[in-house]
Amino acid sequence: MKKHVTFLLICFAVVLTVASIGQAQKKITGPWIWMIAPTEAGKGGADSTDIDTLAKASGGSVTAAGVAKNGVKAGSKCGKLNWTWGELSATGGNNVNDIVTKIGLGKGDINDHDSWAYLELDASAKKGVTAKAGSDDSIVVWLNGKIVHKNAVNRGAGDFQDTFKVDLIDGINRLLVKVGGKGGGWSMFVGIDAKLTYDLKFKGFPVEPKSKLATSWSQVKTQRI
Repeated sequence: MKKHVTFLLICFAVVLTVASIGQAQKKITGPWIWMIAPTEAGKGGADSTDIDTLAKASGGSVTAAGVAKNGVKAGSKCGKLNWTWGELSATGGNNVNDIVTKIGLGKGDINDHDSWAYLELDASAKKGVTAKAGSDDSIVVWLNGKIVHKNAVNRGAGDFQDTFKVDLIDGINRLLVKVGGKGGGWSMFVGIDAKLTYDLKFKGFPVEPKSKLATSWSQVKTQRI
């Protein structure tokens, strides 16, 4: 009897491990192109959800609406910083802080800032596709120039929390995500339940064969150049 129970417990643990790995593989890790911008002191997170901190940081030369609609290139300036490539971890409650400090956009424990992450993907047109997101703290998601999800909240996150629907178009789909960090952890998780491929015209990705990687829930990984 004890052996039987032990066997069942082992099987259950294996199932949980596999499920956890599968969940991690559903997140878009990029690399994304990153920017951070400060909020007013003490007013990060939910309080800054509807504020275009890109415009404030750049004196109006860079805007959320412009990036969401037209995209941005790595190396482009926003205020004193350059948009920079960085691959996001699929796990952890501080993965945004980790990546933006790693690529030199900030130092230490960064509070009262918004992160901005941009990515272009190829897809076939499809309406009502399930997308998921998690964030610490607030989050706004744009797809092809339109806000498709917004949650003005102060919370912790180590995984997906919100579910919403998006409409994909044929060809380039421009994805922009803003996560407002108030204090403590700073994290972001985004996934789209569709087969997506790298956009080979998206500056920064190396040219790959026509049979380029396609993924469900779009975990995008490729060598940075």
